[in-house]
Amino acid sequence: MKHQLHSFLISCLIAACGAQANAQNPIIRNQFTADPSARVFGDSVYLYPSHDILATPGKGRPGWFCMEDYHVFSSANLTDWTDHGVIVSQDKVPWVRPGSYSMWAPDCIERNGKYYFYFPTSPKDTATYGKGFTIGVAVAAKPAGPFIPESTPVKGVRGIIPMFL
Repeated sequence: MKHQLHSFLISCLIAACGAQANAQNPIIRNQFTADPSARVFGDSVYLYPSHDILATPGKGRPGWFCMEDYHVFSSANLTDWTDHGVIVSQDKVPWVRPGSYSMWAPDCIERNGKYYFYFPTSPKDTATYGKGFTIGVAVAAKPAGPFIPESTPVKGVRGIIPMFL
């Protein structure tokens, strides 16, 4: 009996984890986003998600993630959200491999009145930076930008999810 109950509970847990969840009040409704970081700056919440676009012939890899830029969204009341538009784009970062479409999960922090937007992506110079993801940074005077990307990635830092606690 104990074994049957255990098996039943495991089956229920697996079914619950596999069930499809439907958002009843999505924040971002006009584009595909993933992996956001949420930060409170001043009296507003800022969301810094990745931005997934549809891959098309010659633009990204069909059936895979296709992320060429980042947007930032803000809200003072958690109900009304503002899209501040593109804050960093792969074609504006000098060290990013053109056509990589690999701008994944970002994060943003504030230090001494400046905002530092950290993002992973693929470098074009793999001899210098290695293969895989490196971490870049863009700097702004305001949490919604405009952000200016640094000319090189952060030295010696690799990965796909820069995160600050």
